[in-house]
This record gives sequence, structure tokens and C-alpha cells, in this order.
Amino acid sequence: MRITIYIGLAVGLAAAAFGDERLNGTVTDENGAAISGAMILLHWDSAGSTVGLKSNVGIEKDLVLTTDQKGSFVAELPSGFYDLFVSASAFSPSCRKIRLNDSATSELRFELKVDPTVTKELGFRIDPKP
Repeated sequence: MRITIYIGLAVGLAAAAFGDERLNGTVTDENGAAISGAMILLHWDSAGSTVGLKSNVGIEKDLVLTTDQKGSFVAELPSGFYDLFVSASAFSPSCRKIRLNDSATSELRFELKVDPTVTKELGFRIDPKP
């Protein structure tokens, strides 16, 4: 029991020291339906740190996440500028630059549009919004 508490405290203190922030996001289609299995690529933009911006800590390697059944994803990341790329089969990809700062939780929502080229090749019919 004590070991578990000590490990929990050590992990919590380490996260606080590095200023990790929680990034929550959802990926939906144009009608608001969750897209499960969407890929999210997080790439740290190190440009700010090269000019002395100390809050641009970032990550060394790109991080790849997949959305759950509800179209949600979560990441714990150090402060910094990040490029996010979101893609899913039969949808046009989306990308966005974000800045995580001040040990806060950031919420992102990506709405992917059906890719007419893919749906035409697969023989799907695209109905307009109801």
C-alpha cells in the first residue's frame, strides 16, 4: 500500500515538474457522429525553443494516437507548440497548430468531411445533410 502511494506521489510530482498538460479531443463527421479508429499524429514544433522560448519543451518523437469508440483521444504532453494531423478512412484529413501552456487541460474538436473522391471510387452515395 505504501509503495503504491509513493509511486503515485512520484508520478504526480514528476508530471508537475515537467508541466505536462492534458490534451482531450474528439473527432466527428459533419453530422456530429463519432469517428472511431481515426489517427491523430502529434508533432512538436521546436522553432520556438531555438529562439529561447523556455515554455516550448515538447517531445522528441512524434506521437500517434487512435480515437476510441466515442471518437475521443487523450494525451499528456509537456508545454509547447504542436502540429496535429487527423485522418480517417473515407474522410479528408485535417491539421491544426496548437500551443499547450500553463499546465492546463486543452479541448479540441475535429470535424472531418467525407472525401468525395474516395466515396466515388468506393461507390458510396453522399447524401446532403438532413
